[in-house]
Amino acid sequence: MVKYLPMDFNVKSGETMQEKLLVVGTFLKDAGLMDILHQDGYEVTVVPNEHKAIRTINEQSIDMLLLKRSEHTAGSLHKILKALLREQGDRPFPIILFEENPNTEAVIEGLEAGANDVVPKSIQGSELLARIRNLLGIFHIENERNNQKVIVEDLVLDPGSRKASRDGREISLTVKEFDLLLYLARHTNRVCTREEILKKVWDYDFLMGTNVVDVYIRHLRRKMDKGYSKKLIQSVRGVGYIIKEGE
Repeated sequence: MVKYLPMDFNVKSGETMQEKLLVVGTFLKDAGLMDILHQDGYEVTVVPNEHKAIRTINEQSIDMLLLKRSEHTAGSLHKILKALLREQGDRPFPIILFEENPNTEAVIEGLEAGANDVVPKSIQGSELLARIRNLLGIFHIENERNNQKVIVEDLVLDPGSRKASRDGREISLTVKEFDLLLYLARHTNRVCTREEILKKVWDYDFLMGTNVVDVYIRHLRRKMDKGYSKKLIQSVRGVGYIIKEGE
């Protein structure tokens, strides 16, 4: 059975961490909500557009993204949110989308595009704070789970530091090699299809003839299975790959 060990976040007793909110545009200030966020202890960074938001996400960790649908984003909401979600990396953050008039169709579109909540621009400050706290709480639990060490027999993966080792020997992996190995390890004793791996690890739709998964599996095998009598990564002909435990 795959084991999970909790990460040590190095937060001392009594020490609090100030959550960082990234806001795209000035709509919160215009609505008189910016001061409420500051008063509640949040660190708020404001950027003028989605391109600046992507750059900021690349340069620093954030805990939540808040943006408003505008005439500029209305026709390409799915594309914009997908681009922002792609930058989350190993530490996913929630997204709140603000709508001028959030009718049913707008809410459904926003949620399907990737937002975690859709709220009216005229939302009351107390309700906004409650929604922010709720989403942050959910994502903190999920991020903590995602950062737990994964142990499969003598293989240890540490998502927090992105380090991998087998039988105490550190294995040097690229970003995608680590992501692929972590995905297989988290699904120990279950066959992972190529289509599933491409979607979950690369965020690609499956294309007939692509061999990117097979190429990366070969790289992983050279690095982590070579020299060991037991080969952890096994092929399932015509389907995909599996890490088997206890055989």
